Amino acid sequence: MSRLIYITSICFLCLACKSVYYNTFYNAKQQYNIAELKRAESETPGSRITPATYRALYQRAILKASIVLKYFPDSKWFDDSLLLIGKASYWREDYAEALTKFQELQKLFPQSELIPETRYWQGLALWEMNRTNEARTSFSLFEKNTNPELYGLSNLALAEMEASQGNREDAIISYKALLETLDKKHKLRARAWQGVGNNLLELNRYDEALEAYENVLKSKPDTRTNFETRVKIGETLERQQKYDEALDTYKKILKIKRLRIYEAEIQLKQAQIYQLRNQVETAEEIYSEVGKKYPRSEYSAAAFYRLGLMEQKSRRNLEKSKELFEKAVREDRSSDEGQLALQRQKDLVALERYQNQIEKAEDPQKALGPLFDLAELYLFNLSEPDSSLSIYQRVLSLSDTTDLAPKVHYAIGLIYADSLKNETAAREHFQLLLDQHPNTPYAVEARTRLNQKHTDDALAETQFLQAEKRIQEGTPAQDIAPIYRQIADEYPNSLFAPKALFALAWTYENDLDQREQAKTIYEQVQERYPLTQYGKIATDKLEGKFLDPPPEPTPADSTQTQPSDAQPDTTQSDSTDIPSDISKLRTQKTPSPKPAFKPDVIIGGGIMEAVDADEEPQIVEEIEPEYPEEARAEGKTATVILRLLILKDGSISEVHVTSGPELFHHAAVKAVQRYTFEPGRHEDAPRDMWLDLSIYFEPPE
Repeated sequence: MSRLIYITSICFLCLACKSVYYNTFYNAKQQYNIAELKRAESETPGSRITPATYRALYQRAILKASIVLKYFPDSKWFDDSLLLIGKASYWREDYAEALTKFQELQKLFPQSELIPETRYWQGLALWEMNRTNEARTSFSLFEKNTNPELYGLSNLALAEMEASQGNREDAIISYKALLETLDKKHKLRARAWQGVGNNLLELNRYDEALEAYENVLKSKPDTRTNFETRVKIGETLERQQKYDEALDTYKKILKIKRLRIYEAEIQLKQAQIYQLRNQVETAEEIYSEVGKKYPRSEYSAAAFYRLGLMEQKSRRNLEKSKELFEKAVREDRSSDEGQLALQRQKDLVALERYQNQIEKAEDPQKALGPLFDLAELYLFNLSEPDSSLSIYQRVLSLSDTTDLAPKVHYAIGLIYADSLKNETAAREHFQLLLDQHPNTPYAVEARTRLNQKHTDDALAETQFLQAEKRIQEGTPAQDIAPIYRQIADEYPNSLFAPKALFALAWTYENDLDQREQAKTIYEQVQERYPLTQYGKIATDKLEGKFLDPPPEPTPADSTQTQPSDAQPDTTQSDSTDIPSDISKLRTQKTPSPKPAFKPDVIIGGGIMEAVDADEEPQIVEEIEPEYPEEARAEGKTATVILRLLILKDGSISEVHVTSGPELFHHAAVKAVQRYTFEPGRHEDAPRDMWLDLSIYFEPPE
């Protein structure tokens, strides 16, 4: 009897252990399913669920599944747990961790029935990590007969991968090849036809795109795909300027009961068409209606943002536009158009600052910096090329003999070519740039725009690099100097002419100790190439004492050791007077200008603007401002814009009020002084920078 009880107990314990294994995994899977539902819900119109919400739920699933891996390594659900953790990590955008789990599963359980699904998810993770060739390999491991579902999904992914890389024709071929393998009632047909239509639309093949979209609707798509396709039909008609047909398409969407959840989005589309038809009042009415009907949503944020743009661009009412942008930010700061509104606020603050600096500048030359910044702001941030062009031309009239001139000529040429479509005026400015400033990197870009070949640059560069190679091989400096002279004489309009002439002067000064000869050549650099970096350094040398012979050492000097913190003798020749060491100077190619023509963010040792940084300072902890007692009687909303100096340790060094009702100034400053920040970063390092910040006040209920 005791033996029977013993055996029964053992069996019970085994079952209990298996139950524990399963319950642990079941709880993880249940949490994963909840996260899936929340993620899907976050994509529905008006949802308040943020990515942070469902990512936290996925993390809970990972923690629960990790218990199986840690405490029950012999469990039959070990491979299931690995796959679940990998999929949850993927949705948390932790693609490296996801890939690790998928690879572990394949290594530890090569015979698992989960291997095919794992390979598909591995392909998705590799794709997100831009390891596209490996992703293609993973997606290509399926056969239609053995894994029909994964075969379809993987081939759909391969087509979408081509589309994401801009290979439109290849993507269309891939989508159509997939369609040939799918049954007429297959659920993937709608997505495949949608992919065909989207890529045809990008290729401006409008009629073919419309035909593909009709095939989507015939394939009985899910609600979201149905809606997206009908919107794409409307957008295609918009591109064809068939505005009435586009409006009819959007109206039909609102008549379909299951698509009425997208009403706000459709109304925004309708308002946009009325804007295109110059029916501004109708557009404004729709935007205002959306703003009232869908408060505190991405749709109200979009509506107020677009109203702000209309005030700014059409009516030039900057105060009204600022109010509307502020309202858009309050409606939904995290939405795409909420963020655009926030940026517009900063742009308008910068606009006022530059205009004030220009007005206060007593010397026109001192207005050059803010004028140039204002021109760039209009062009690249506010999308107003006409205003930008006017200011660039004003800059040019003041700076035709400064290093800004080639930048401005090139910028004006780009505006005429790309924004105003005036090819004649564009070519005129590009040619002026070539004629007046041939030794600048902007001249290289101008030649490209004019389709002009310029072999001098290539020939001069070849000789210059040959000279550098001979120096590294130990060739004496006196044998290299004639090569530099030859480059400067034979290719005077090349980029390497000022560099070669400067290198020649530097060689005479430092290698050959012929200071008078060096001085003569520095004068030639200064005279011929005053606007290049080499011309500026040559000027500095000639104005200083760099070329004076070093003083004769006295007996006392020869025996006395100079303390380590003593200042160096600035009268001696110093190789650090050049931008970098001479080897780098000689071999470094002159960089081409960036399209945005951003001036150096730090000028004269100043502090950079956050908008120019790679990463702006981020608020870690935000303190709600206290509504002033003296303002409660009126009970109005208010916005105070502050200018903060955020140091590279995240602390606030300075706070200045730049705009807003005076009643609220003290409360705004008091609140922001308790903020904590993550410092801004530029070029992979934390930096001190100025940040413009809006503080909002709403009357207490």
